[in-house]
Amino acid sequence: MPAEPGGRAGDPRLSRDIASVRDQLWLLAHDETRDLRPRLDVRALDVGLAGATVVDLLLQDRVHLLDGRVRLRDYQTRPTADPIAGAVLTTIRDRREPRLAELLRDPTLHLYDRTVAALIAAGTLVEHRRLLRGSRYRLVDDAIATWVRSQFIRRLYKTDVRDSALDALCALAWALNLHSTLLLPYSTAEADAILRTITEQIPARAGTVSRLAVIPHLAGLVRHAIGDLATAPF
Repeated sequence: MPAEPGGRAGDPRLSRDIASVRDQLWLLAHDETRDLRPRLDVRALDVGLAGATVVDLLLQDRVHLLDGRVRLRDYQTRPTADPIAGAVLTTIRDRREPRLAELLRDPTLHLYDRTVAALIAAGTLVEHRRLLRGSRYRLVDDAIATWVRSQFIRRLYKTDVRDSALDALCALAWALNLHSTLLLPYSTAEADAILRTITEQIPARAGTVSRLAVIPHLAGLVRHAIGDLATAPF
């Protein structure tokens, strides 16, 4: 086994600033050494970010899945501080608790653009507008991307880490095949096998009656949606 990487694994400030699985997935899916260029097709990231937002809502006990549908919990009485999660909750309510597969593919959510705007508003990203070439972004603190990536790699090494959000991030990275674009101490095939195992073990780790036990199913739907995108016309 390769030597375990170092990094600021226990930095409480970074874990607080980038608390959502959605934000962590966005950061992991961008190359900070190349002007935060997306590592994947933005259409695929839109699907992944929708899945990550549902995971955040599951972690907050704001939704649950039943018969393939995303159902609300106490939405009217507990507002969320996350405006993107709030918008997704509104969509779930207005669409009368849609099927998860439909929600993940909903083109009206614009999760990629909304996540960028939220990261700028939070002071994580700075936007540089360019007249002819579009906007470019940079991180206010490069350590943020390093922290997210180090957490992800640490989970590949350690089987005893107890972190449901990190397991969910790994499941979504596997669903998006994001590991094939990252510089890792494993081959793509090795990383794929590790991430698949992490994903499959989530119900056992969380408990089969836990609302998080559906994450492997969610990851499978994300993976299926990405496969459909690969054959769809632009």
